[in-house]
Amino acid sequence: MELTEIDALQIAKRVDAILHVPGNYRGGNLEMTLVIDTSMEKADFQDAAATVVKALKRSNEIFRNVRLNLVFWGQEMTSVVTPMAMLMTGGAFKEYRACPQEKKYEELFAYLKKFHARSKVVLVFADEKNKVADAQAAREALTPFLKSRILLISDRVVSGTAFFLENS
Repeated sequence: MELTEIDALQIAKRVDAILHVPGNYRGGNLEMTLVIDTSMEKADFQDAAATVVKALKRSNEIFRNVRLNLVFWGQEMTSVVTPMAMLMTGGAFKEYRACPQEKKYEELFAYLKKFHARSKVVLVFADEKNKVADAQAAREALTPFLKSRILLISDRVVSGTAFFLENS
């Protein structure tokens, strides 16, 4: 997954739009979640994640003090609170192991709705091979708030609302 500086800036603008959705972010410390699909090799996402984090930090002062939940989406989902600086240096991925397998988006969305409901922004770096097996379960998990807070980043960047409408 290659992201240019322009792609990263476009993602930063979309994140800014997410934060300005009425009722989403009201100030104070921001909590956000970054999801890494363990089907990808470290080299596939590490530079892209660092580029996006740098663009976010440059674009807005809100990102100076962020509680970042790093979720590894594999057979089991694991969550770690990590500083954004560790994403830029690659330190957050020292013990990362790729585990290629096809995953279902509805399971991820249900996990995020249950355990990361406080996050105002959710960025998902995912392999394009992942599928939606149960569109109704995916829609239920995205409703009411998650669809307006999530960006899916793979070969293309898709908002949660667009994903919701595509799978209706």
